[in-house]
This record gives sequence, structure tokens and C-alpha cells, in this order.
Amino acid sequence: MSQFFRYALFRAFRNMRGNLFPNLTAIGIISISLLLASIFSLIALNFSYFLKRWEEKIGVIVYLKKETSVNEVEEVLTRIRELQGVESVKYISPFDAMAFLEDRLGEQRSILDGIRPKILPPSIEIDLRREYRTSAQIKELISRIKTIPNIEEVQYGHEWVETFSGLNHFMHLTQWVLGGLLLAAIIFIISNTIQLTISSRREEIEVMKMMGASPAFIQIPFYIEGLIQGLLGAGLAISLLFLLYEILLQSLTPLLKGWISPIPIFFFSGETIVAILAGGMVLGLFGSFIASMRVLR
Repeated sequence: MSQFFRYALFRAFRNMRGNLFPNLTAIGIISISLLLASIFSLIALNFSYFLKRWEEKIGVIVYLKKETSVNEVEEVLTRIRELQGVESVKYISPFDAMAFLEDRLGEQRSILDGIRPKILPPSIEIDLRREYRTSAQIKELISRIKTIPNIEEVQYGHEWVETFSGLNHFMHLTQWVLGGLLLAAIIFIISNTIQLTISSRREEIEVMKMMGASPAFIQIPFYIEGLIQGLLGAGLAISLLFLLYEILLQSLTPLLKGWISPIPIFFFSGETIVAILAGGMVLGLFGSFIASMRVLR
């Protein structure tokens, strides 16, 4: 068995060396296709992480009527705490709001001179549980909050929530569609490359058949050839992607340091890289199988 495997491996490398240009072309196209798919997947991965980080900060701000008494505030807080999806609440008095504004304005706090805290409405900051931070659930929660007396206004930045949720769904949908198209293209390329290789050696294959060679004896070297093409193409794609990742990371980090520094930019994990390499090999094997079935049937 080991002797046959060595023979099949030798024949596969000999086939690739004898048809160098078609094989290099196939490896290059496989690499470009997987690179495009990997780039989009990496963008989707980081975008999903950014969205999760941003969703952690999603909260609801409830503004109370200015004439709301202390007892009424306590009643509002109690009723909000009882709502499903609410994790915690925090009351912000007009004095707390004024102190916050002064702190944010820093050296320009003088513009608040003469302004009394009482002109600011009291408010309540609501932190939501993670599973209740979707647009639909937030809207449902807000509709219940508005039924509580002494509520003046409710804000939560619904435009951002809906925009990011829509973008996230679009990214995942496009990832699957693009991935499917590229996978079909890779299989087509590999199968046609192997088919050219088999056709160029048709006479040799006919002689082997006449001498009693089994179909597996003839086909397995071509399967190995497809595996090698897929592995080399996937490995080259990962290498190019990592190079682009390092270049862009070094270029973007100084420019966006002010606001992107708390958010890490990820590369694929080791398990994902192994999965991409294995996927390239499987695609190469499948393309070789289709080509051999088409020509050697």
C-alpha cells in the first residue's frame, strides 16, 4: 500500500511538472478566488465583532417630566425594573446632568454660566440584557415604557440599531452567495485543468488499461494532483491575506488611533486557517474527481 502511494505521489508530481503552466494557472486562480472569499469573510468577522461591541453599549434613555416628584420617580423606576429585558436602571437628576455637561465641555464649561440645572429634565438610563438588544425587542420595550405616567420622551438611537442590523444581515448573506459562486468557479477551474492533463496523457492511459491497470491505479494520481493544487492555492491565499492584513493594520492604526484603538482587528484563528487549507484540498479533490469521471468513464 505504501509503495503504491509513493508511486501515485511520484506520478502526480510528474504530471504537474509536465504540465507546469496549466497547473500554475490553476493554482493562481484558486488562490485569487480563495483570497477574495477570505477577504470578505475577514471583513464580516471583524464587522460582526464590532457590532457585538457596539450592541453592548446600546441603551435606552427615558426623559421624565420636569415636575415629576421624588415619589413619582421611584414609582417609575420600580415599574421600569419590572419590565422584561431590563438589566439595570440609573436615575440622572438635573444636577447630575449639569455636572456631566460641565465635565464634557472641559475648558469651555463657561458657556453654561448662568444656566440653572433645573432647566434640564430628569432622566433614567436603562441597560438592556444582551438578548433584548435587537431593534424589534427594543421597540416593544419602548412601547411599554411610554405607557408609564410622567414619561416625556424615550430615545435609543433606533436609526443606528436598524442600520447596523441591516448591514450585518447583508454581510452574512453576501458572504454565503459570494462563497458559493467562488466555490463553483474553483471546482470548474480544477476539473478543467485536470481534464487537460488527463487528455494530454490519453495514449499512456490507454496503454495502462490494456496492461490491466485498475481505474483506481489510474485515477488516484490525478486525485493527489487536485489535492496539491487546492492546498497550494489555499496556502498562497492565506499568505497574501496575512500580508495585506499586516500592511493595512500598520497603515490604518496611526490614522484611526483616536477611535479604533479600543477595538482590535482580528485575523483568522489557527483553526480557521486549517479549515481553509483543508477546504482547498477538498475542492481540489472534488474537481479532480469530476474531471476523471468525465474523461476516464
